[in-house]
Amino acid sequence: MHNPHATMDDIARECGLSKKTVSRVFCDSTAVKKATRDKVMEVAKRLRYEVNILARNLNQNQSGFIGVATPLDAMLPGNYFAEIFQGFRRAIPDESGYIFALFDTNSESFNDGEKLAKLYRQRRVDGLLVVALHTHDRFVGTLEQVHVPMVIVGEKSANRSVCSVFCDDEFGINQLCSYLYSLGHRRIAFVQGSNEYATSLRRKETFLQFMKSKGLEIPSGYIQPGDNSPRSGRAAAQILLQTTPRPTAIMAGNDAMAIAIMETLRAHNVRVPEDISVTGFDDDTASRQCSPLLTTAHQPISDMGEFGARKLIYAINSKTLPRGNTMMEPSLIIRESTASPRP
Repeated sequence: MHNPHATMDDIARECGLSKKTVSRVFCDSTAVKKATRDKVMEVAKRLRYEVNILARNLNQNQSGFIGVATPLDAMLPGNYFAEIFQGFRRAIPDESGYIFALFDTNSESFNDGEKLAKLYRQRRVDGLLVVALHTHDRFVGTLEQVHVPMVIVGEKSANRSVCSVFCDDEFGINQLCSYLYSLGHRRIAFVQGSNEYATSLRRKETFLQFMKSKGLEIPSGYIQPGDNSPRSGRAAAQILLQTTPRPTAIMAGNDAMAIAIMETLRAHNVRVPEDISVTGFDDDTASRQCSPLLTTAHQPISDMGEFGARKLIYAINSKTLPRGNTMMEPSLIIRESTASPRP
């Protein structure tokens, strides 16, 4: 229950801090150290002090809403979005006073510049976190023109003036390729993700470059289209099983397709990894629960979400626009789905 007698001065005095520092904590400023933030929040809870969110927002000319813009139909496969949101929540917890508002980037409003500007004015948000940006999306340019603070999470922005945080896809694919090559694999197939995402195109291109650098042939049918869904993984596996010569390893552009590939191989009495090795990309929860456990590239999905959200909040509180591209490095996770090819 709200304590009408507890003030910000009381918290500052109890913590041995200045009132300005305490105020920064309640404004969720990233300039405050975590230890200090935790101390202030603990004392505030003990004194039953509550921030007057409405007054704070009015005083700072803010709405209190953080928009999350993403294609809603892409939220279904895998755990990617769940992990992104975990990161958002760590950076913007309930006690910060901000509320998430979801926007569908597939909607007509997001593909029409005039409608989008109107939407922003009518359903005003303090900033936007953009997830799963399509290669054909044009709304980022419109949002930049109306000076909406935004951070693109999970994809590198083509516009250097727009802030983004993303994974080094090339490094992750090269790690997986090098590992399979070290095991002795030379007949390696690739199932790419959706053409709508630049990350999918980069992963496929990196694979092709690796194969070329090793002088390895890529037989017809070894590059299979996909859309990141289990369905497309199953369809690709069906074709690869009929390809001559049959590949000794299959790389998938994400974990959801890789797991579906393994299930299809098993249904055709093809053993993983004894007959065919399989790798994914992301290291989502399912890759640690399937059988066999999936060799993959760990993408710091949740960390990207947290970092992007903190960048956005800092920009909102400092009344600036987020800037800069931040690339996070994936790591190779070796599990049970890979082994040396049979002689």
